Amino acid sequence: MENAMELDQKITIQDRLNQHPNSYRYLLLDPLKSVSIINPLHLQQLQDAPEVRAIYTVLRGDLPHSPQHCPRLVLLAYPGEHCEFSWLASSEDYARSEMLQEKRYLCGWLCSTTAPEQLASELAERFNNLIENTVTPFFEPLRFELLQAMEPDGLATCLWPVNHWWYMTSTGDICVQTGKVAEEKWVPASDTALTQQEIPGIFSLLQAWQLVRPVLPMDAAINAANTWLNIEETGHFEKENRNFLSLCHLTLAVDIEQHPAVRALLEQVIANPSLRLSRLVSALPDAVWDELEKSDKTSAA
Repeated sequence: MENAMELDQKITIQDRLNQHPNSYRYLLLDPLKSVSIINPLHLQQLQDAPEVRAIYTVLRGDLPHSPQHCPRLVLLAYPGEHCEFSWLASSEDYARSEMLQEKRYLCGWLCSTTAPEQLASELAERFNNLIENTVTPFFEPLRFELLQAMEPDGLATCLWPVNHWWYMTSTGDICVQTGKVAEEKWVPASDTALTQQEIPGIFSLLQAWQLVRPVLPMDAAINAANTWLNIEETGHFEKENRNFLSLCHLTLAVDIEQHPAVRALLEQVIANPSLRLSRLVSALPDAVWDELEKSDKTSAA
């Protein structure tokens, strides 16, 4: 049986959707990310496609006067219908092509026994009330990926009545989260809520990490999130300095903060946020780096 972290890439998204013939099958799109009008996933193209049953708006509380910018729930198939469109297979490739873009258009493929109008309403309620007094667009794949990594059981209850929610991870894998009936309303833990607030910084760190390591590990998103938040606990760094120090933690074999010369630089940038840590560290003499490498080899031994 399919579980919450299934990552078998040999099965196409069309296969996955058709494994649940007794459910409605959906595509979830975010119009805040623009796509070419010739793309078969463009809303105009989908509206004109005879195989698409209907398109429903999922209203966001922070966009009350811009429904055209709210997510769209695209009904692909009714229960009992086979879901097979020429552009559905290519939707995987499109989702993978934008996996490390700041804004992503294709948010997920869903199946549910709930009819579309009611499901759109249910999803809107979740987006608008997940975290108190905050609209949380957790349908955005990076947000979703981090919620799944941090509190999969809570996310499962939040998703219901969605039975299965497939999405493209930030490393190009299709992952699924199953939904389940909630006994009580899920309240995300404080660190989970904080991570959602820090999404822009975490995304920037992931992008920088990929420039250094083109093929990221499967758990890159949660590693980047943990590193980003841990760096903040060590000092009040300006965003660019925080990004640089976080990247050092993710990519270097040695903890540069342990060297007195680097610690002195950190104190400088905390006192004067206009200073750029990357420039200061790059100007360190070779002798400091020799000492860091030696300490790393000693600890490894």
